[in-house]
Amino acid sequence: MKTVTTFILLLALVVSPAALMAAQSGNAGQAVIPLPESLPVPSSLPSPSLPQVSEATASPSFILNSSTYLSTYGLNVNNTDNNYLPFYEDLNFKYPVVKNDLSIEASGWLNYDLLTSQYAQRANSDFAYAYLNYTPKQLPLRIKLGRVYSYFGVASDQYDGMELMLNNIYGFGLDGFAGSEVDSELHNTPGGVTTGGRLFYNNSFFGVGGSMFYAANSDSISQERWGVDGWVRPINMLYMFGRYYYDMVDKRAYDGTVKISLTPVSRVFLDAQYGLFNPASLIDKTSIFWVFNTESYRNLNGDIGYRILNNLSLAIEGTKYMYSSEGNSYSYGGRLNYDKQPYAAGLELNKVDSTPTDYMTTRVYIFRNFAMGFYANIDVIYTSYLGMLNGYRHSITGHVAVGKSIINNLKLTLSGDSLDGPYVRHGGFAMLSLKYSL
Repeated sequence: MKTVTTFILLLALVVSPAALMAAQSGNAGQAVIPLPESLPVPSSLPSPSLPQVSEATASPSFILNSSTYLSTYGLNVNNTDNNYLPFYEDLNFKYPVVKNDLSIEASGWLNYDLLTSQYAQRANSDFAYAYLNYTPKQLPLRIKLGRVYSYFGVASDQYDGMELMLNNIYGFGLDGFAGSEVDSELHNTPGGVTTGGRLFYNNSFFGVGGSMFYAANSDSISQERWGVDGWVRPINMLYMFGRYYYDMVDKRAYDGTVKISLTPVSRVFLDAQYGLFNPASLIDKTSIFWVFNTESYRNLNGDIGYRILNNLSLAIEGTKYMYSSEGNSYSYGGRLNYDKQPYAAGLELNKVDSTPTDYMTTRVYIFRNFAMGFYANIDVIYTSYLGMLNGYRHSITGHVAVGKSIINNLKLTLSGDSLDGPYVRHGGFAMLSLKYSL
């Protein structure tokens, strides 16, 4: 009976955001804690791991993941070189309280710049998520209670509250959450409430779903989004997917995508995709980031490939980007991929026509599994600019990683990245990751 009552309550909150607003009284003071995505660091640096789905049938285990990042790089701001040496630590774990039913799952992060205090805050830390997870063996149900990050359909938010998931009831399922939004630069709704959900149906031939997201404080609605998505596979050689997401505050679509994949014969594959995007709709209307220009655009992409051998494939692709104010840009190129254990390797060539300068990229990568649990991979991207860009005509990015499965439940990975180009000068990144489960 308690499970049924909880489900009815959460469903009511998802369907009626107004009821949730009415139930919210007062504005409790909350510390403004930035989300990892808002940190002023290169996008190549990792953000904390998202919550992982806990399978009810999996054997219980204690899992601890630790990832340590140390980087150094320079940025040229207003013709002044600024050097940075940030340190990151990301920890996440899962601890089973009751066999197969109840667990505690959490992820937290810490960052500190060892060299400079150029950032607004030299040190930051926070929980990405920390919740009690209930997944009963006999029911297609999962409940999370605590600080949760939810992502499905148009709903994407970090909050303090509850998430409920119901799956595989005659093909139908429901994801829903409700709580108090965690403040950040991107989502600044002090004392606000947030709720979202997705109702869907799937079978072996098609699937369809509808989703909504709502966030507001006592004064105004900061975000309200609705969307539909679906897929269909009428025959084995054909797959089609589409979604349409609408921003009720901006009164315009912010994500509309149609994708078709076709395999007319066994060795040939074709993909075509059309999309329109308005990134500004993902930013809270009460956030300071709302003042920045985030240009909307559309893209049209085509990809055709041929599997020369079972482990060797060749493909060519082309993309046209249509921006709202800066005209069009184009990307076209090809790739050659080889994948046969213990090797994987590839070569990619790409030409981009865009503003402020056209450029060409060459990417080479190789992955190798060795005996006794060792593995290594190398990935290098070389870019040649057809005109000067911030004083550079070339840039190069390199990635090297080695790993070792020490014992069945202990894995160690060490990786490093190097980047030197017009936006990040003499950048270096290193990561030590230790994963342990018992």
